[in-house]
Amino acid sequence: MTDHGHDEESDASTGSGSAPKGGLSRRQVMTASAVAAGVGLASIPAQADATAGGQAVSLGVSGTTTVEFRGRVTQSGDSGQSFTSYGYLIRASNADDSGLFAGTSRNETTALLTAYATGDLQARVTDVSATSSVHSLDIVGTMTIYQRGQPGASFGDPSSFQVGTPVASYDMTLQDVLTVFMPGQGLPTLTGDMLQTAATTLSGPLAGQKFGRPGARLRFFATGLGALINSAPNSQLEIAGNWSIE
Repeated sequence: MTDHGHDEESDASTGSGSAPKGGLSRRQVMTASAVAAGVGLASIPAQADATAGGQAVSLGVSGTTTVEFRGRVTQSGDSGQSFTSYGYLIRASNADDSGLFAGTSRNETTALLTAYATGDLQARVTDVSATSSVHSLDIVGTMTIYQRGQPGASFGDPSSFQVGTPVASYDMTLQDVLTVFMPGQGLPTLTGDMLQTAATTLSGPLAGQKFGRPGARLRFFATGLGALINSAPNSQLEIAGNWSIE
């Protein structure tokens, strides 16, 4: 998750940008947009590292995309320095739909693997001119993946994405590049590094597997649409994206 929402919106209206540190920035965190709507259509390789008890969900051949997600990022704080991101996994290597969703619908209300991240702004560079407005934010944070026994997450209740058993955790370092295209509106591009710090055995349809492995290094990407909420600046982002094995 990243920090896009905050700066896009704030910069669009105030001409200043910022980046969080600690978890996901609003941009980082998870975003969905017209562009992001297409994420999840690409196929994910089935190969993955073996772990004691079975294959590892979310791992695969170096350079391949192994997870796709959809989410939302909110930016808060007096200077837009805090980011919270929450969402759900659309696809993951070595996991079929029965392990990702309950039923045939594919959305947050049926998702069985959800994500929750927090982050803090570390640095901000703002470039505003008569012809362009581009901001760069550096964000540091952490993310946890949860496996739910029953569906029921809702974007109206961010805490619902923390329900279930924590099955993986990551440290994240992200850059959010925001392009403001009109006052209060921006297009974020989030990229960065992920380091997995914990992995737990899964249950249900994915029993016998772990979600990744500690020490795994991954590359994060997300894009979407951000809107400024107030001049703090606080903002909200709808995002989608993926991560791949290094």
